[in-house]
Amino acid sequence: MLISCAGGSKPLDERTMHTVDLACDETFRPIIGQELRAFQAKYTDAILDTTFLPETDALNLLLKDSVTMAIATRPFTEKEKKFILDKYRLVAQCQPFAYDAIALIVNPQNPDTLLSVNELRKIVTGKLTRWSDIQHATTKGNIEVVFDDENSSTVRYIRDSICGGAALKGNLKTAHSSRNVIDYVRHSRNAIGIIGVDWIRNIKDSTNLTFDQSVRVMSLSNSAVTEPDNCFQPVQYYIATADYPLIRQLYILSTNPYTDTYNHNFYFYLTDTEGQLIITKSSQLLPIVPVQVKQVDVND
Repeated sequence: MLISCAGGSKPLDERTMHTVDLACDETFRPIIGQELRAFQAKYTDAILDTTFLPETDALNLLLKDSVTMAIATRPFTEKEKKFILDKYRLVAQCQPFAYDAIALIVNPQNPDTLLSVNELRKIVTGKLTRWSDIQHATTKGNIEVVFDDENSSTVRYIRDSICGGAALKGNLKTAHSSRNVIDYVRHSRNAIGIIGVDWIRNIKDSTNLTFDQSVRVMSLSNSAVTEPDNCFQPVQYYIATADYPLIRQLYILSTNPYTDTYNHNFYFYLTDTEGQLIITKSSQLLPIVPVQVKQVDVND
């Protein structure tokens, strides 16, 4: 069977039909790994060809036609759509499927966990360098800021959405992976790690209300004056209410021209009931489907 594509004809062989070729932002390895495992359990002959790497690199693979799907925190630009259509004669597709939060983590021995977005902005642009400059803070010494990778979606979000495109400055480090960010913070009392929230999910807590106990998760405020009652942690509830300030949308992008493939199936699997339930129950991310909030009385 032949399908016209990219200026010629490509054979739709069995491997093409069954392969899920995906470049995914490393920030989302935990939840996308779960989605892929559940998908393969349903489609047992699926071939998973997945690469986890920084967002910029993942999108570059998609634009080079090295993969046909990518997970990122932004949709295609109009320029990218035109490039894909002109160069490969392919139609770029994009679907949002979840909301993610950027989490700030500190060493478990650091008591200072309240921060405003304005203070964060000053920290990552080099205007605020010491813990004593933070309202309510008692920690001494210089602040270290640790990102996962300079090409990651996390860095892009902080630069573009929090700092308005201003250059990031100060005592900044890259740990080259989300896991390394956690390890660095665990061993550095003065560090603030900036990381995708799902990396610090407490897998033993089915309520998704607590985090990895090896670090402390900061509470953030949009107010100029930070107080405990206006600071919020990145749990699903506060993502849903938008009380937590560092929220972004998550997208699956595709240039796959075929409809009768597992690539096509996985593209829609993420936004269908099964994929959305995995996000709800097995991650700190918020699904795009409507959610119910219920008041529950807990008896000691």
